Amino acid sequence: MKRLATILGTVCLAATPIALVGPGAAAGAAGNVSRYQVETLTISATLHAYVTTNHTYTVTLNPCTDTFSGTGAVQVGTNWLPIETITGTYDGSSLSFYASYTSGSVAYGISDVAVSSGSFAGTGYRDYFPGTEPWPVTGTVTVTATTDYANHGAYVSADPGADAAHSCVGMPIAH
Repeated sequence: MKRLATILGTVCLAATPIALVGPGAAAGAAGNVSRYQVETLTISATLHAYVTTNHTYTVTLNPCTDTFSGTGAVQVGTNWLPIETITGTYDGSSLSFYASYTSGSVAYGISDVAVSSGSFAGTGYRDYFPGTEPWPVTGTVTVTATTDYANHGAYVSADPGADAAHSCVGMPIAH
């Protein structure tokens, strides 16, 4: 009886890995799993206020929180002046941001504007002294993946430390 139990236990253990390596696991091993990666966003925005102004920003998107921050430029005549800062969120379908001149005197933004095929249009706002005024804002968002980590371990190995260990970069995208 003891020998039969040992044989059955061995058969069950041998069968377990076969069950674990089903079609889903095999696809993951082949690298077909979509994973969070670091992305660069290029945002071009036009504020249609009493004077139409063009703005451009290139920022790094945190895929774990869908947040970004960085700097940008405003077009004055034919010159682009790198005098703006921007913070916001982008989840692939909705964009929110707040941008201001480094002097802090003028700012504008949008909240939860739909992005479709890389374009957005909505009512934004412009902060002037003494108050806020609504203005139309249109523009584009271009997303460029800047990493291609096969898994989370590869990301942590490339950038060791607590921040990397707690990051979602390289982890499978949860749907």
